[in-house]
Amino acid sequence: MSTRQLENRIGYHIGLLSHRIQNEYNLKLANYDLTVAQSRVLYLLVTYGSQTQVELQKKLYIKGSTMNGIVESLLKKDLIQRVISEVDKRAKVVHITEEGKKIEAKLWEELDHLENTLMRGFNSEEKELLITWLKRIENNIQCEKPSK
Repeated sequence: MSTRQLENRIGYHIGLLSHRIQNEYNLKLANYDLTVAQSRVLYLLVTYGSQTQVELQKKLYIKGSTMNGIVESLLKKDLIQRVISEVDKRAKVVHITEEGKKIEAKLWEELDHLENTLMRGFNSEEKELLITWLKRIENNIQCEKPSK
């Protein structure tokens, strides 16, 4: 017999927590006048180096028009540069600027602080176990999706 109390449902708590974490991160990003998508572009450029707009678009699972808007806003803030590819003149390569690198590093500091707040009172074994459980839940959801 199932209970109809939301407070006793795992999905409810994960969703609530996800929403609260996203709100906290959005507040931090607002201090830098950035969106989540813009911060992800900076992360990808720092982590994987310069890339074409199409490569970034694929990694972010977004439309070309959305990618153009993100790139344009980051260009206006001088966080990236965009140049025509030497290999394929039709492609535009996006490079992160020094200012973009500085902002991205500050965002990681903010994320570390948020992570430390989330995990306060947990030891390293408990943190690893929680991550394992969350990955298992994520995998369970993936396995439930019907194949196309």
